Amino acid sequence: MKADPLASLLAQALTGEALAVESVAGLPEELAALGFTAQRLAAMRQAAQEAEEPWPFPVPLDVRREVGFARFDAALAEARQALGLTGLVSARPAERPLDRDEQRLVADRPPHW
Repeated sequence: MKADPLASLLAQALTGEALAVESVAGLPEELAALGFTAQRLAAMRQAAQEAEEPWPFPVPLDVRREVGFARFDAALAEARQALGLTGLVSARPAERPLDRDEQRLVADRPPHW
């Protein structure tokens, strides 16, 4: 079977590596067979977020143009859903004291909202 260009682009976006995968439908299984389990991909995403780097990994614009931007984005969203990689994982936000304007809003009675 020949590698699917869309599936290969999705694999590149998820792993950061150029991988020849055969189908979009079987992407999670094929990635796992290549050593990219959902857990490993989640760890890669976490590491990229902590380093403030993009994830999914960038795929060249001209290559995405060949398969179609909307088609690529929709397939990437479906692949992330299938792998359990939707949404951002964020650490607890830094705590800081309220500034003067925030204190005024908090003290506002009844609440400003």
